[in-house]
Amino acid sequence: AVETDGPVALVKTAPIRSGTIAESITVYGVTIPAPGALKTVSLPFESQVRKVMVNHGQEVSPGDLLLEIEPSPDTALRLEQARNRDESTKQSLAHIQRLFDLKLATNDQLLQAKQAFEQARLVLQSMKERNISGPREIPAGVSGLVNKISVQEGVIVPAGGALLEIVVQNRLEVRLGIEPEDINRVKPNQEVSLRRVNAPTSREMTGRIRKISGAVNPNTRLIDGFVTLPSSSLFLLGERLAGKITVASSEGLIVPRSAVLPEETRHVIFTIKNERAVKQIVQVGLENEKEVEVFGGEIRPGDPAVVLGNYELEDGMAVRVETSK
Repeated sequence: AVETDGPVALVKTAPIRSGTIAESITVYGVTIPAPGALKTVSLPFESQVRKVMVNHGQEVSPGDLLLEIEPSPDTALRLEQARNRDESTKQSLAHIQRLFDLKLATNDQLLQAKQAFEQARLVLQSMKERNISGPREIPAGVSGLVNKISVQEGVIVPAGGALLEIVVQNRLEVRLGIEPEDINRVKPNQEVSLRRVNAPTSREMTGRIRKISGAVNPNTRLIDGFVTLPSSSLFLLGERLAGKITVASSEGLIVPRSAVLPEETRHVIFTIKNERAVKQIVQVGLENEKEVEVFGGEIRPGDPAVVLGNYELEDGMAVRVETSK
């Protein structure tokens, strides 16, 4: 041990290491349906919902019943009118045909009767092709996840109106919110490490940025980035996620953040040599929440850098390194 008449500082150290340091940003987002994965269930005629047979978030397979519907009163009335019109024009054509055979009707009258019957037949055929009849059940045509139910029992839905939405085969992606000042550091195809916000110790999953929006989202004041998930993803629809994107990396000498001290317009670290503190003036490179890249001074890999007790140190001060118990 070095003999000294002055104070001896008790410190903790960590070795300076040589390696790679990565700088990353943390972003947050939510899982949403992937492009082309959303299937809307609708009907080509005005209908009335009798029964909703699924819930939001429910997994469905082909053939599973989704809804029970029936034609709306107006649709049922139009169907009945189409049937009556078809029957009346059919009888009228038969009557005109008999008169024509007896030379009591003209070609124009027969042509008009045929046209009226043909038009009525086409209208009724169109309604039949749209499966307009009585109550019917609507099954799922694909495997997936019920994303949105747009109707309630008893409501009347216009022709083509959305009844519900299914995320086909549970194909999801992540919409992340990126700070505008970080947007130039993020590019398509970059990897993103994702984890559940409510389960920070859960297994991380890696996705890739598919697309970055060119405008600020007016609701969040952030820029949307869309991340493709691997097929093995276990994330749920609508789940909140945290993402980490590496925006820079560097090879060099690395120390814990607590080792670097500000001193006026520069930075210093203290190393230990012969049981005395040695002040090293350094420059700071990349940094993250745990480590900092440093260069300059007389530092080498393996040198002990003071990480605790360094605020009280002066150059050449005697030190005693606290050992972990």
